[in-house]
Amino acid sequence: MRLDSLKHLARVVAATSEAERVIVFGSASLLPTFPDLGDDFGGPLTKTFDADFIPTPFEEEMGQLLDATFGKDHRFHVHFGYYADIVRPFAFEDFPKGWEERLVPLPDVERVFCLEPHDMAAAKCQAGRLKDIELLALLFSTGRLDPAEVKERLYLVPMREAMIVRSHNILKEAVARSMETPGTGSGPGE
Repeated sequence: MRLDSLKHLARVVAATSEAERVIVFGSASLLPTFPDLGDDFGGPLTKTFDADFIPTPFEEEMGQLLDATFGKDHRFHVHFGYYADIVRPFAFEDFPKGWEERLVPLPDVERVFCLEPHDMAAAKCQAGRLKDIELLALLFSTGRLDPAEVKERLYLVPMREAMIVRSHNILKEAVARSMETPGTGSGPGE
């Protein structure tokens, strides 16, 4: 997904929902901070066709309408090639304490904010899918994320012991992979 696609999608979700604010999380939330990740020339988010949104306050009926209008395999998706995943607010439980104070505004889109990259990384460590590990490894290897900061953010997420161990192991694996693969040269300072 490109930054302009995220902005388009966020505008229509925000306008339709009329929510006080809309939170973007997941991989697409990286685009305001690192727009090059969605570049057509090898950006890792070019293969991402969705963005995760949580309108707040959340109303179930509106969430269903947004999904039916902008969700996967619906008319908007078929026409534009990208879609919205409308997520319920229980996802906030996976975000590090203080995440709301660190939100990144989506440029040129009123009332839409993206999860700060280190907070997003903490959530990705909890999900622990292969694609999450690979994305984190790339972000570490290019200097976009600081593994020590992600570790600190993980301590700010209330988790059971088994999830604490699992998420920290995912972080270790992503860091190890980042050292195996040299940076792409597109990170800050490179």
